[in-house]
Amino acid sequence: MTAINRSPQNTNLLQPTKFLLTFDRVRTTQYFCQSVNLPGVTLGEVNRATPFLDMYSPGTKLTYDPLTVEFILDEELQGWKNLYDWFLTMADPNGFEKRGGSKELQTNKHFSDATLTILSGLNNPLLRIQYVNVFPLSITDINFDSTQSADTILTATATFRYQSYTYLTV
Repeated sequence: MTAINRSPQNTNLLQPTKFLLTFDRVRTTQYFCQSVNLPGVTLGEVNRATPFLDMYSPGTKLTYDPLTVEFILDEELQGWKNLYDWFLTMADPNGFEKRGGSKELQTNKHFSDATLTILSGLNNPLLRIQYVNVFPLSITDINFDSTQSADTILTATATFRYQSYTYLTV
């Protein structure tokens, strides 16, 4: 906005379909991603009790909401298998073989970085949200149903945690 007229310089509205999501670890998400959230952030607070009034000050710890991604399932379940294999590198129910060798190698295998690119109405990159040290928490069920049409597209939703995110103007 300018100081004289208080009108915004850019009046183009953000469109919900203008985005790209990429994971360093799961390459198929860019093509099959249907929806993704830009997670909320909460700043804690410090309560300073006095005899007459509780006074609050800003905290020093940010809490990031989970990253949620809905993606289409291809017939070979490639995206789902990539995520499931990622789970197995952290907690294989059959033993330690898939978890990796040393503690350092094991820790590095657990994480991936991800980037959410927000696009303009003309599909030009406007903003990049970079997520650091992403790891999966859950993948939803896949429901096979013989009463559905063959044209029904199956999707799954994955939930991720991450260390933090930053934004970069393009």
